[in-house]
Amino acid sequence: MPELNALHERLAALEGTWEGTEELAPSPWSAGGTATATLTFGLAAGGFAVVQDYRSSAGLTGHGVFSVSGDEVLWHWFDSIGYPPEIPARGGFSGDVLVLERTSPRGTNRTTFALAGSSLRQRVEFDGAVVAETSYRRGA
Repeated sequence: MPELNALHERLAALEGTWEGTEELAPSPWSAGGTATATLTFGLAAGGFAVVQDYRSSAGLTGHGVFSVSGDEVLWHWFDSIGYPPEIPARGGFSGDVLVLERTSPRGTNRTTFALAGSSLRQRVEFDGAVVAETSYRRGA
């Protein structure tokens, strides 16, 4: 049977509910502005996956599934924008920052998650332009 490894443990540190304020740049997917958002991460499949639910006051919602393949983190992302994921984002940890990238016919998405104690920062870039930055605090 497979065993959980250090990458699984690092992903498990995201578990919980996070609330924050996001800054959205105008883009094809958002008018831009400030919104509030909630991220909830939970362990699934015996800790071999981490599931993520996202809800923004801007009307965006999403669901992600993180898993580990060899020495890489895979992230399957589904959201209310409506494009199904053609391939998962791939990446890993650079220090304390999880860096995930995916290239599709629409362009290149780079998402980072920086966890420091009870703070989580998420940054979303599309073709090199920042489309969202969120600062979360772990919920009570």
